[in-house]
Amino acid sequence: MINDSHVYMDCKQIKLEQPLFYNNTFGLRFEIGPAELDIWIDFDKGILNKEYFNIAFARAISIFESVFAPNDDISIAYQIFSDGRNKIRKGNFILKQISDIKNRNVRFTKHREIYPEDLYSKCMCLRRVTVTNLKVKDVFSRNILLALINTDFSSLRQPSVHGECYFINHTKGLVLLPYDDRGMDVVALKKEALQNLYKSHNEWILARNREQIDRVFS
Repeated sequence: MINDSHVYMDCKQIKLEQPLFYNNTFGLRFEIGPAELDIWIDFDKGILNKEYFNIAFARAISIFESVFAPNDDISIAYQIFSDGRNKIRKGNFILKQISDIKNRNVRFTKHREIYPEDLYSKCMCLRRVTVTNLKVKDVFSRNILLALINTDFSSLRQPSVHGECYFINHTKGLVLLPYDDRGMDVVALKKEALQNLYKSHNEWILARNREQIDRVFS
């Protein structure tokens, strides 16, 4: 069950707010954009390094598919900052990646309890759309992953989407958030839910968080 600001699994909660990794006891932070490669071939000419993005995309898929099985029960929560006028439209890219969206449980909400320090005027809020009662196979997850990886380069790479998109796995009790081309957070209610992922994708753990992660999972 999900309420306006938290996802609930087994009577516990994970707040849908970045940085997801630092806001939860059990979490993994992955470097999906390869540090050894430059993002740019030629910055002045606006030429991006396709190999960098191909690797980031392949890593994102690998991590996602390691913890999201086709028949897992999931929800999708997509949210953006709004000055009071910006809204999430029904034709939004994220919603288009969910099959039979017209017959899904779709809920639009707005929030001021999330990132309150950034809401410096009364009209500002966080707008969210949550789609529940899904299976993984109901979502074109690869398209969403690619669009989030491209988020900072929308003028050069498509598809792209701005905002935060949380993949909530109720079966496994975990949440996955790709935050841009550089990285991805996966957090869980229980350490056991992430133990296999920690072992299988250990080489991609973000270096600056490795010591902290190893203390929990090794």
